[in-house]
Amino acid sequence: MRNALRKICGALNLGMDKVLPDAIVLAFVLTFITFIMGLVLTDSGPLDMVVYWGQGFWGFLSFSMQMAMIIATGYIVSEAPPIKRALVSLCKLPKNAIQGVVFVAIASAFLGWISWGLGLVAGAILARSVALNLRRVDFKLYVAVAYTGAISCGLFGISGSEFLLVNTPGYFMEDMLGLIPLSQTVFEPSLLLAQVLGLVIVVPLLAALIHTSPKDTPEMPKDILDRFLAQEEAVMAMKSNHKDKSEMTFAERVDNSFITTFIIGIAGIVYLVYWFYTEGFDLNLDIMNFMLLMIGILCHGSPRNLLNACEEGVRSAYGVLVQFPFYAGIQGMMSTSGLVAIIANAFAENSNATTYPFLCYICMAIINFFIPSSGGIFMVAGPALGEAALSVGLEPNKFLIAFTAGETISNIIQPFWAIPLLGIAGLKMKDIMGYCIVFFVVLTAIFFGVWAVMW
Repeated sequence: MRNALRKICGALNLGMDKVLPDAIVLAFVLTFITFIMGLVLTDSGPLDMVVYWGQGFWGFLSFSMQMAMIIATGYIVSEAPPIKRALVSLCKLPKNAIQGVVFVAIASAFLGWISWGLGLVAGAILARSVALNLRRVDFKLYVAVAYTGAISCGLFGISGSEFLLVNTPGYFMEDMLGLIPLSQTVFEPSLLLAQVLGLVIVVPLLAALIHTSPKDTPEMPKDILDRFLAQEEAVMAMKSNHKDKSEMTFAERVDNSFITTFIIGIAGIVYLVYWFYTEGFDLNLDIMNFMLLMIGILCHGSPRNLLNACEEGVRSAYGVLVQFPFYAGIQGMMSTSGLVAIIANAFAENSNATTYPFLCYICMAIINFFIPSSGGIFMVAGPALGEAALSVGLEPNKFLIAFTAGETISNIIQPFWAIPLLGIAGLKMKDIMGYCIVFFVVLTAIFFGVWAVMW
């Protein structure tokens, strides 16, 4: 069974690597498909669809900056000397490749449940650090399990945007669904059981079965290993080329002084204490980036060291800056033309309270390929699907869980959310897609099974 599973996954991953284009090409293809669907299924004309696309193109601009900062600040923190020493020590816990992939899978899921942004950054860093420590690993599988755990548990966890939104008085669907407390979403028994069973037990176990035995595992691909080592060497070279203080100008002494970073870092920590004291555990993207940056500032010790690490980290963010606007344009076409409502109504017809959660899941998995934005997709598709759910007698919290599960689990095979993690890992979506498809199918089966038994 183990050998058969390895062959299937190996063939699938190799097949995806050969046929799946780069993520930017996929964004172009999805743009074209959405354009054609709008012409065929709605009353929109060619010019209308182009206008919808152009008007929505910069809709993710602030979010793109947040995600680019996630990549940069994550790298800055991981390269800070005390953090790096701690990571190296932590990543020495796994003694072989199989222990390593299990460790990365569980750790990413746990960190993602706390905050999906933290899970994506930390998951990529852990995968990279464990792989660099062991060397003889299937690094693509490591990154696949890190992404699966972080993005799945992340949007189901305490930072999930939809679960937080429906617990906020005055949100746009309160008249329809009412306020839904976290006890009925994040901490709902069936959702917790599905996550533990799928992401803490089955996915790590499946990854261990897929990974080749440690003695038969070759070293990481040379190009990936060389890139990581070159990045570390570049940072070390920048740090080692600093002048002696006696040879520095006043400006250079300021650049290399700990005083300015210490003052700014302490001010940042004070603000974070104030934020969490007044707002509770609201670990949103802005606070996540602020926290990572302040930690990086304090741990690097000088502005020069900070900028040296930042220079390397920013190089990995190009995918976010180029690709996210195209997904925003797709969302513009989908929402303004009415395509989302058409797709949602097609799935809602002839359903009942028993079948609707499964149909809603499938519907959201499809829509998520075109609108991979958690908050945005709920605003666009939520009203139509929510009204249908209530009309068949489904409880509001179960509708929300099914809705979120469809977009969340399908994120595993959607490149949009993987871009930050892949930027840190130095891979492309096609490198991990074969493994991600397997995890998507398995997790879908687990969620459907839990719903069939408990709902």
